[in-house]
Amino acid sequence: MSTLLNYDTRYPSVADLKTRAKRRIPSFAFDYVDGGIDQEHGKRRNRNAWHEVELTPRYLLDVSTADQTSIIFGHDYAMPFGVSPVGLGNMMWPGAELALATASQNANIPYILSTFSTTALEEIAKVAPDVCWFQLYVPEKVEVMKDLLGRVKEAGFNALVVTLDIPVGAKRNRELKNGLKLPFSFTPHIVWQAMTHPVWSIETLIHGQPDFVNVLRYKEGQNEGLAQFITNFNMHGVTRERVEMIRELWDGPLVLKGVQYEPDLRDAIDLGIDGVIISNHGGRQLDAAPSSVYSLKNLSLEARAKLEVMVDSGIRTGMDVVRAKALGASMSFSGRSFFWGMGAMGTKGADQVINIFKDEIDRTLKQLGCGSIAEMDRSWLKE
Repeated sequence: MSTLLNYDTRYPSVADLKTRAKRRIPSFAFDYVDGGIDQEHGKRRNRNAWHEVELTPRYLLDVSTADQTSIIFGHDYAMPFGVSPVGLGNMMWPGAELALATASQNANIPYILSTFSTTALEEIAKVAPDVCWFQLYVPEKVEVMKDLLGRVKEAGFNALVVTLDIPVGAKRNRELKNGLKLPFSFTPHIVWQAMTHPVWSIETLIHGQPDFVNVLRYKEGQNEGLAQFITNFNMHGVTRERVEMIRELWDGPLVLKGVQYEPDLRDAIDLGIDGVIISNHGGRQLDAAPSSVYSLKNLSLEARAKLEVMVDSGIRTGMDVVRAKALGASMSFSGRSFFWGMGAMGTKGADQVINIFKDEIDRTLKQLGCGSIAEMDRSWLKE
């Protein structure tokens, strides 16, 4: 360990963690998190777009400190980034969701829990009471939605993130090739992958096979298969009327995730939404969707003035977070980065990723001559 950096310098970047995670966990688990939709052009486009955002440094300035504090919905977060929701998170590494939530609470950054997480939402709220947000996959049945929202509110989640960009199930080729399906079936390939990754397998045996613990109570009868249940659970296209209903039921900060079309943002403003996360679901739903960078760049001044604008998809470095702030996003989120960290280092990976991002943001701000993330704006962008 370096005495200068507060993380394991054998893996100084998210890219290094990804490389180690690929060796350390079964391919079906790695591909689940790493893979995109169809030919994965959208996933690659996301990453390339961040590289193309250039920032012009300013010198002759004192940058002995660089404040990363970011205020979102009245809460002072320590850094301008957080953990994106990832379903089946404990498959990547057993206990990953609790470890990430705990690390997020300690670091004071937002942690978004997926509806299809494999840890009970009530457990997450207990370990991350100040920073937990809940990502809602909107149930088709209103009574189910009301019950789920009631649990989220009672548990004490600080914000509700309604995901829009899943009107239909995704055809992800890597998952099909790996035989990853619901319910889980122990095919020869799955068994072989588990046997050849004994540390992951032992940890999984200790923690138990991951399951959709937050929604299984809504399964009707023993004869309904898990795959069919999940298909039937979600609305096939979240409507304006349903968002209005959610707004009435939820009195805290309400965020729409997956928005890229400008008229959708205007509708969000009319509905009284507090924020949006510009996202294409990490390139996992529509291969032809524009990059989140493109959508963020083209966001109107009207929307920027009336909504808390955030972003995810393709963010892998602290420099990307600073780029996002220059483009107008007050908070950035990454999912794959954190779960690669978990796959690479187990529960220690949570702090590793947080500290990598913190260090990279600090160095980027100082190199640019910017003493505070709050000061970062479009004036730093290369014209």
